[in-house]
Amino acid sequence: MRKNALLSLLVLFISGFLIACSQSGSTEEKDSSGGGSEGPVEIRLGGGYAAEETLWLLEIADENIAPNKGKSYTLNVSQFRANADRLNAYQAGQLDAGSLGQGAAMLAHEQGIDLKVVSVVTKDTPNVGFNTAFMALKDSGIKDIKDLKGKTIGISDFKAPADLWARNALRSAGLDPDKDVKFAITPIPAMTEAVKSKRIDVGMFPQPFFAEAEASGEFTTVFTSKTGVPVDEDFLVLFMDPKFISANEKAVKDFLADYKAAVDYYLENGEEARQKLIDAGKIQATPEVYVEMTDYNHSAYLDEEGWKAIQEIMVEDGWLKSKLDLNELLDESYLPAE
Repeated sequence: MRKNALLSLLVLFISGFLIACSQSGSTEEKDSSGGGSEGPVEIRLGGGYAAEETLWLLEIADENIAPNKGKSYTLNVSQFRANADRLNAYQAGQLDAGSLGQGAAMLAHEQGIDLKVVSVVTKDTPNVGFNTAFMALKDSGIKDIKDLKGKTIGISDFKAPADLWARNALRSAGLDPDKDVKFAITPIPAMTEAVKSKRIDVGMFPQPFFAEAEASGEFTTVFTSKTGVPVDEDFLVLFMDPKFISANEKAVKDFLADYKAAVDYYLENGEEARQKLIDAGKIQATPEVYVEMTDYNHSAYLDEEGWKAIQEIMVEDGWLKSKLDLNELLDESYLPAE
């Protein structure tokens, strides 16, 4: 009798343990629809410090602009100094998405980093909106690109849009970027002070740093992003982890639908949108200068011809070993139809 009783207790214990394990496993399983019983999917997004107004607007947007935020997805945004920092965090599994320079995205793809470019953050378009400026002090004696021989140029990162722009501008004036100048990696928020303190002779000034520098009356523009690269660029893009996309398709589609809505709102209400960013503390700039500044061209949709043109330059410069299959890198299928 005692043996049978112990056997019955053992059977009951094992049955209960198996049921508990089954229930625990079912609650931990991720809902690939992007929401459901576990609530919204968190998107860990790595951003930067300049030219990301549409992303910042989405981060602070209410349901009138971003009706899906907080329902099918949430945003957890971190800021990083440069492309390399974001990619390192991404490869370490700390990010699901992020902003990235166009050239850096192609380099990452060539190096086997698994990512998809799903949208544009900021465009740099000839004669449309603002073009990134490279500025020197007015009293520096630097008036032209040819005056840069022997000088130091501050850029945000190597093999980033700033690097591409500066090298090709120098070549357009007959200078050799590998021999005639020096480059110094300088965080964008520190660029103004680096030029004023003469640690560098010329710095890269995206918005709103250009507007602040111009308003000071101390700086002059030596060349712009379009001086040596006169093509329409998706210079800052939004990438995502393909595995994350596959596991959370609905959340990703809702996120990109809200992002498209934020871009549309920004294009239609630029000054009002920038005031919202000031009010939310997303921008540390003189309000009247920032709100009224000339901004970059913006769109949510990728320009494939521009990608081909930039790829050609990168191959010619030796940054890329050969042309890529851009269809493997670019994927607009999760954006709403134009």
